Amino acid sequence: MTDSSEVNYRRERPGRSVATASGSSSGSGGSQLLRVRSVTNVQPDTEENVEAQTETVFRNYVYQSYGHDSMRESLDLTPAIPELVNFPTDPVSPAAQIGRELAKFGDDINEKYADVFDGFITSLRITDTDETYDAFANIARRVLSGSVSWGRILILLSFGYRMAIKVVRTQASNFSWLLSKIVGFVTRFVISERISKWIADHGGWAAALSFIPEASNNLFWLVSGLATVSVLVVFAYHRFLQ
Repeated sequence: MTDSSEVNYRRERPGRSVATASGSSSGSGGSQLLRVRSVTNVQPDTEENVEAQTETVFRNYVYQSYGHDSMRESLDLTPAIPELVNFPTDPVSPAAQIGRELAKFGDDINEKYADVFDGFITSLRITDTDETYDAFANIARRVLSGSVSWGRILILLSFGYRMAIKVVRTQASNFSWLLSKIVGFVTRFVISERISKWIADHGGWAAALSFIPEASNNLFWLVSGLATVSVLVVFAYHRFLQ
């Protein structure tokens, strides 16, 4: 098989990367553009390698997304958490680089659907108990219902990030502990639900960088449809705790 046609993907806000059918990466200060392909001839990765990389990918997705939010919002909305502010400028591993690059694609999702994600999170209390993970997993399964795709995985990462930001704004003093729990939830879900196998079969985490959100409307209906589901999940969660 050969590569499918290249796809245009542009970011209009200042300071964001811009991708088109030709060129290389740039922010607002440069003239180069990022060449992005939608690849069909990917080579499978191993499930073990995907599982080993998942925590690093998601943690760096959180770091990079937080940096984007901090540039958009006041410090009152995104408090200066040392662990997030002082993370290494240069990624220390390929998995870290992948997580940060995926955050650039997830930036629009985080911004547009923050209120929907917050509706999922409002009544979740993050603790060491399996009940908290079960409530998270119920929502995450709805995100991935039907079939797994890079788009749905990107939404899963964005949902996990939004949980972390909620913690930053409400329980900053416990952030490190709570972030570890959220990272554990996402990693456990990816492994236990065999999403790691799907990722491995489709080229591993590195192949995710070829994902282009070609039809934002499809993502809109997917995320918006979950808003109704979240009401039922939160209701069931409270009933479970009673």
